[in-house]
Amino acid sequence: MNYEIKNLKIEELQETLNLVKRVFDEFEAPYYSQEGVESFYKFISYKNIIQKISENMKINVIKKDNKIIGMIAYTKEGHIALIFIDKEYHKKSLGTKLIEKAKQYYRNKGIESITVNSSPYAIEFYHKLKFIDMSKEQTVNGIIYTPMKLNMYSFRKYKEEYFEYLYQTKKDCFKWYVEKLYGEWNDEFQIEFFRNFINEELNNINVIVYQNREIGIFTNKIDKDNKSVIGLFYIDKKFQGRGIGKEILEEQLEKDRENGRDTILQVFKENPARFLYKKVGFEVYDETESHYKMIRRLNNNDI
Repeated sequence: MNYEIKNLKIEELQETLNLVKRVFDEFEAPYYSQEGVESFYKFISYKNIIQKISENMKINVIKKDNKIIGMIAYTKEGHIALIFIDKEYHKKSLGTKLIEKAKQYYRNKGIESITVNSSPYAIEFYHKLKFIDMSKEQTVNGIIYTPMKLNMYSFRKYKEEYFEYLYQTKKDCFKWYVEKLYGEWNDEFQIEFFRNFINEELNNINVIVYQNREIGIFTNKIDKDNKSVIGLFYIDKKFQGRGIGKEILEEQLEKDRENGRDTILQVFKENPARFLYKKVGFEVYDETESHYKMIRRLNNNDI
């Protein structure tokens, strides 16, 4: 199925709010008192949402065959206010796609965490996306919710003050592979090599930040054949296993798809990261003695 996520057009607002009310009445209203139902209706009134949009709210809709089948509303400061998917399209990962859209917006603004007040019905959904409870369930004006928060990665431009940490982290991640292939790790040589890399790729370097600290590097550039090249990519071992690398990859692949580009990278043959690359759609197209060269082709829509 092909879906499109678009910014809401004002002329689509009433259709979108009708969807919100329809889904709310079936799945969430049963948890609420009459006071809570009326409070929610008041919040999603056309007049109120128009006012919110004029102040600080963004709304994206997800469409299929030009019909609105889902929506997300979020503030510019990092709070998800509404997210609803038509009943027919539940359990198709569309809610996750809408959350990803909001996350991309917040990353571009340098916001590193998102909050949401989850209804009882949506708690499992948010937990699967790694939101954590900030406090116990609460009731305000009859509306029952659990405050939640999601810490997410962001990118920063390289600064010289990051060099020592990034070098040591690179050493920690790659020393075993280098020594197995080439012999003992030589700090003097490796520092110079890394310094040259920084100087040559400065404009392509994204320093990965999580919970307000640097945790690794992701580099990307467009080559002469209009392919998107993922170069140096590593994450501090203390922060591996949290899905950060997979999320970075998937967002880069979506960006490359939107721009009509294949994506290429190379990985040490014994690096288990190759399994992640295969999982998100990469395949081996060539190899050297030490590395697999992998490509994620534009027409691969497996992720």
